[in-house]
Amino acid sequence: MRMILFILIFFSCQSLFALSIDDSVKSTIANNLKVKIAFEKLNESKETIEAAIGKKLPTVTGTISGTYINNDTTSAAGVSTTPETFTDKYKISITQNIYDGGEKNLEIERSKLIYENAVINFYKTVQDLSLSAVEGYLTVINYDKSLEASKKNFDSVSRFLEEVKLKYDLGSATITELKNAESAFSIAKTNLFSAQQNYKVSLKTFKSIVGKEAINLEDYIDIDNDLNFENILSNVYKNNFNILIAQNNVKIKEIELSKEKSSNKPSLDITASSEYSDGSRIDDGTENANASIGLTLTIPIFQQNIDKSDIRKINSQILQSEIEVDDLKESLNIELSNYFKNYLISKSSLNTSLLTLEYANTLLQSTQEEYNLGTKSITDLIEAETNLLNVNVEYFNANKNYLINYFNLLALDGSLINLFEEYLPSYN
Repeated sequence: MRMILFILIFFSCQSLFALSIDDSVKSTIANNLKVKIAFEKLNESKETIEAAIGKKLPTVTGTISGTYINNDTTSAAGVSTTPETFTDKYKISITQNIYDGGEKNLEIERSKLIYENAVINFYKTVQDLSLSAVEGYLTVINYDKSLEASKKNFDSVSRFLEEVKLKYDLGSATITELKNAESAFSIAKTNLFSAQQNYKVSLKTFKSIVGKEAINLEDYIDIDNDLNFENILSNVYKNNFNILIAQNNVKIKEIELSKEKSSNKPSLDITASSEYSDGSRIDDGTENANASIGLTLTIPIFQQNIDKSDIRKINSQILQSEIEVDDLKESLNIELSNYFKNYLISKSSLNTSLLTLEYANTLLQSTQEEYNLGTKSITDLIEAETNLLNVNVEYFNANKNYLINYFNLLALDGSLINLFEEYLPSYN
């Protein structure tokens, strides 16, 4: 089963209200403005279906008119006056299409595919932001651990420097040892400052994506690391959001072709109308009421060959869309190969870094003991401490790269969104 199981372990110093990756993504979906924009585009696209269905309904129109007439005529025989009249008229008409060659039904199917693409785009937006939230989460943890290691290294090197200064004043340390300790202190100070700045920026980035402060992040994630390239590739071809959109675009063009062919077919409309008028003088008039039902058959005979040109154009667009799907599959195959390669390399690097970290810890302990016995110099101790810091940073980076490569693989086959589906807003 490819569903990831997140097992989040609390360290004793952490708050009971620690923020997990799950919480971070949930907050991102709820608060990120890009998600809100994508959701509104989804609602906008939904209206195309309503409009397409509405075109199958009858058209009802009503008109009200009033006419006032007062006519005076002057001739050689004298003045002739026509009595004043005021005519009011009320009319209602209903027109319903009976047959259109299936064009309206095709438009409904086309609008449904457009809406489906909007849904996929919405999922893609959420997934991309979820991936950004995960990367931001891991980056904060990485820089937090690096900062912790840098502080520890700085404290140790500061202590060593004070010790060397004291020994130098007493004449038991050389100027070379003093300069080496001062150089190590300067490097440790720079490393600490760099780690502090990186951590501050990671917090700001995290908040801009997630909408929450990165406080008490849980820092252990157990993932399913038994991934198979062929299985992922098969899922990419079936579930990748870009492929699904491209395949729908082919279907949309095929429907547009059918619609264009339907435009050459006859259409039949029925119209019913009812009219009432009161043709009167100002005081006295004549009432009139009538009703009618008519059929209108429209037969396309010649449309300046525009329809044939449009058919050829859409056929070309269909071919282009099909080629785009094939090209996209090839590109995704290469992209997946790179991600999978990076995943395997980062997995190997993580194992190597873990072994190196164990060795660096052992080496520091051994050097400390030998220094206490007088068989190792303060320079050896500083080098061992600095080496441990570098190995720690390498380990944190390797762990971050490993997890990010893993989540990138999940995003590529569209399965990352499944982990956070319960947090998606309802759009039906």
